[in-house]
Amino acid sequence: MKTRPDQLLKVILIFTAVTMLAVWLPLIRGVMDGPSYEWGSSFLGKDFGGHGVAGDYWFVVAQALIALAIIYFGWRGARQPFHWLLLLWLGSSLVNAIYNAVKFPDDYRFKGDTMGLDVSLTWIAPLFWFVLTLLAIVWIVRDLRERTAQVMPPWTRRNTILMVLVFAVMPVQFYLLRSGGPGDLKDQQGVVLTIAQWILLNFAFASKRVQE
Repeated sequence: MKTRPDQLLKVILIFTAVTMLAVWLPLIRGVMDGPSYEWGSSFLGKDFGGHGVAGDYWFVVAQALIALAIIYFGWRGARQPFHWLLLLWLGSSLVNAIYNAVKFPDDYRFKGDTMGLDVSLTWIAPLFWFVLTLLAIVWIVRDLRERTAQVMPPWTRRNTILMVLVFAVMPVQFYLLRSGGPGDLKDQQGVVLTIAQWILLNFAFASKRVQE
């Protein structure tokens, strides 16, 4: 019986979790920044956006629920429905990346106004998602063939402490994001803290053995 994911799965989980920051940031900032925070995304040509929790914020919440389910099941034994949720996330992201690269080659960019980021994704995104999806398919096929029983690791005191820290940073997070102006130092610190919070959440779900 397995009590931790293998090395290939760990790589897949790490890179997938990094991509989920594009959902975690607007999820948290929509609540904590309030109406001053404008966000937007698109899927197969359909635009989603809003200010704070207004507009299409439901789309962010739906993505976040899937993301949280993936990292929870992934770090805690990779049991079903992890396989299909992972394929849903990676497969839809790959299709969306190819669509955007073909339809909007000049406008398909990653922009982060707070950190001053503006990077073209026309070639990077489809290649990245293709490789990650291919690795996931390889792992899923191998895992299903082996049919090895997956055991969820016990929830320990360490997991509880890390989860408490995830919530403990929220007052500071709220202060920095709500009081900071667009792109100023407080806003940047709030974004960095939100990224750190997401990383901490992944560690909170994982057992100590998974991280070895």
